[in-house]
Amino acid sequence: MMSSPCKLPHGHSHQHSHHHHGGTEEEKAAVPHVAEDYSNWDIVKATQHGMLERCRELVDAGYDVRQPDKENVTLLHWAAINNRLELVKYFISKGAIVDQLGGTLNSTPLHWAIRQGHLQMVILLIKCGADPTLIDGEGYSSVHLAVLFQHLPIIAYLVSKGQSIDSPDMNGMTPLMLSAHRIIGMEPTNFLLKLNPSIHAADKVHRNTALHWAVTSGNANAVDLLLEAGSNLDAVNAKGETPLEIARQTRNRLTVHILASEAQMRSRRSSRIMKALQRYEITFVTLMVLLIIWAVGYVLDMNTDSWLLKGTLLALVTAGSQLFARRFIGCKSQRSLPAIIFSCCIFWMFLTWFIYFLPGLARVAFQLPFIISMLLLFYFFYKTWCTDPGYIKSSEEESRQTIITLAEAGCLDARLFCTSCLVKKPLRSMHCHACNSCVARFDQHCVWTGQCIGAGNQHFFVLFLASLAVVGNWMIYATSVYWSDHCGMGSRKDGIWATLSQIVNCSPWVLYIFCLVSAFTVWATLMLLVQLFQISFLGLTTQERISLQVQNRHLKHQVSLRRTPFNRGCLQNLADFFHCQCFGLIKSQPIDWTKQYHGAIPPSRMRHAQAV
Repeated sequence: MMSSPCKLPHGHSHQHSHHHHGGTEEEKAAVPHVAEDYSNWDIVKATQHGMLERCRELVDAGYDVRQPDKENVTLLHWAAINNRLELVKYFISKGAIVDQLGGTLNSTPLHWAIRQGHLQMVILLIKCGADPTLIDGEGYSSVHLAVLFQHLPIIAYLVSKGQSIDSPDMNGMTPLMLSAHRIIGMEPTNFLLKLNPSIHAADKVHRNTALHWAVTSGNANAVDLLLEAGSNLDAVNAKGETPLEIARQTRNRLTVHILASEAQMRSRRSSRIMKALQRYEITFVTLMVLLIIWAVGYVLDMNTDSWLLKGTLLALVTAGSQLFARRFIGCKSQRSLPAIIFSCCIFWMFLTWFIYFLPGLARVAFQLPFIISMLLLFYFFYKTWCTDPGYIKSSEEESRQTIITLAEAGCLDARLFCTSCLVKKPLRSMHCHACNSCVARFDQHCVWTGQCIGAGNQHFFVLFLASLAVVGNWMIYATSVYWSDHCGMGSRKDGIWATLSQIVNCSPWVLYIFCLVSAFTVWATLMLLVQLFQISFLGLTTQERISLQVQNRHLKHQVSLRRTPFNRGCLQNLADFFHCQCFGLIKSQPIDWTKQYHGAIPPSRMRHAQAV
């Protein structure tokens, strides 16, 4: 079936909107059903519909392919806007001018192809000599048009082919300024920032930076992104105005709040005290979390019957911790905060064992297993936290070459290419938004370890869960012994409420630690069971299992979780996962998942395969 051609309406001008990339010079127009007999079609209509044979007939009869029609549009323009690749090759072979200007906006065929988002046509025209730096009647080059119409693959391809990400238009506006001013939303501003543009550059006319333009248009998303990238709040334009002053003039409360908050935060961070705290931020936050956890337990353990006093003190501790979090915890610590809280809880669990439980469990048979388990817990926690989970790394030059290769192969899509990391995605990889990186054989992002779980550290994560479950169960057992010896438990006549009252009154600190231990133990045990089931019986990661389950909800013929290319049987799955040879009884086949791409699975791994 033939696709509908794109036509140029008479006298239609290009207008941009703040809420969209605007109307286009070329709009797709539906055409009525076309009869199969096209022998009477003129060459423009035949070009629009991609009728190569009819075009050949007319060209052989003497039609000049360089001749524009009454709208000053050449055949190459019509072929480019309708994505007729074979016709473009044919017309160029017959002498068509690749960079011929035409249409109401005085654009080249490359400009027309970019407006419609035809990446393969853009690639073909550039290979045939089209100049991406030429500007159209509105003063936009190819990169600017790709930004206006939000075609990210075309932006990536043009920049990778050597177009400057900071190339100015007629008014001196860079693509980043244009995106911040014209496009309301995260993209393509977020994508452009990954290509290392100059965020401090100013246009020629107004001397506005990208942040000025974002504020002028009330683009809060772009303001956030530019501030995160480090835009200068004190930059002034030709009128001597800062972004904050422009925001106040426009009376946009949201942008005023964002800019004022950022200015206040930067001012605090510039003080000597805050610089010193930033230098040792993780250590300082760890000490404060240790103190807060102790303070909660201390208040609960106070020798007073006044729960009003305890409640007031707990409220003060909570308020203080909230104030501390807002004032002193930066982005660096926020990512590690759950792991810091977990580490501090483990520290107080360890200390509680020696202070409260050691006298009652003095035998070596009780102490040695706990100490060994605790040491293993610390070791596997450290290994899970510090081991590279399998981040996909690529230099700037490698990223550009990858973009060119994938684009020219017609594979520059989200399945094979990550627009956040600008890397080719290996098989089973996924982009983690918490770490802002692609991870090989991605399983999950575990907040309690502050790290992604992937091909490089998942086996340490499983062993960490096992050691945490063992330590937790020892602590629960030791707590029950302590309560039995010190809290008068053991009488069946007391009843459950009396027993609970005795526990609370006996040692609130032990009950406090017991609650923390129980929560972590339940989490670790359940997570360990899930991990072992997925590894041994399915050969899948958590992310893959969830994705397949979601897909199965929408498929008539469901995909079996056990029939995937990665399931080699229980024993073989475990051997491959833990790199275990079992004294030569099993041959494990470890795979570097950072270098395995689609279509590269070994044949031996495709047994009973269905695509995941």
